Amino acid sequence: MIQIDELMLNCDVLDIITELKNQLNANGINLLHDIKDSGDNIMITCPYHKDGQERRPSAGISKSTGVFHCFTCDTVKSLSELISNCFGYDDYGVFGVQWLAKNFSSVSVEERKEIQLEFTRNNSNGVTVSAGDSKYVTEEELDRYRYIHPYMYERKLTDEVIEKFDIGYDKNTDCITFPVRDIKGRTLFVARRSVKGKYFNYPSGAEKPLYGLYEIYSDDPLTMPNEVIVCESMLDCLYFWTIHKYAVAMNGLGTELQFKQLRELPCRRLILATDNDSAGLKARERIRLNVKNKLITEFLFPENRKDANECTLEELINLKEIF
Repeated sequence: MIQIDELMLNCDVLDIITELKNQLNANGINLLHDIKDSGDNIMITCPYHKDGQERRPSAGISKSTGVFHCFTCDTVKSLSELISNCFGYDDYGVFGVQWLAKNFSSVSVEERKEIQLEFTRNNSNGVTVSAGDSKYVTEEELDRYRYIHPYMYERKLTDEVIEKFDIGYDKNTDCITFPVRDIKGRTLFVARRSVKGKYFNYPSGAEKPLYGLYEIYSDDPLTMPNEVIVCESMLDCLYFWTIHKYAVAMNGLGTELQFKQLRELPCRRLILATDNDSAGLKARERIRLNVKNKLITEFLFPENRKDANECTLEELINLKEIF
């Protein structure tokens, strides 16, 4: 077992490089011709000079750290960067981390169990999406992501919220998945959040509605909320739902579509809980400017907390509200 980029891997460096060579060859990429075990290092032919076609291994990969160092061209890379580069990606190792997680990660991923909820995530409008309807994400695709990953609990989600919002895990990209629905419950697209990095991914060109909009309308059609909390990120939004507070996320600083949806929300008051930084303050100003038909207040975060997800549960429950 070895730790690379915070991943605990069920293998050693020789296993990784051997599998990497096999997959490169299977994809028609002619690299890593010679692999030798040499004490503290695995020696390989360097992919960074002579177009990766040198005759003898000149580069070593540390068995303990995974650091790559070519003794001829003096290139130094992390193992994840090496993997990304071999497959043609110049992404600082993002693809490499995903490849390692997919092939060797020791993280326990469980199938998600159905649980009984006080609130339901079933579509109250009875809308179904067939495999032939390319405008929306199908249940067949969503079913591929219905797994539990430990990262969900690290970000303070509960089983009830995971089920209600259909949060999942994509093994191929090593990302948590967030189905983004329209008001009728149809999934417009799936957003992803890396369990190792800090980046969110949205399909190219996707128009982002308010996240959590469908859940507000479908939770109890007869009793609409008097107030809704507005967050920047999905994780902040979901954290509020764990304490049974209605919340939506903009996943940014707000768009014309989102401002329209905020104006149309069936509530009297909005509570702004965007991040405690310059971008978050700008988002609050934009909402106040574009949503004139609601009473608007704000949450005041503790000085050392950037956003809701950084708060303890007690701090979240007791956030001070200001006008």
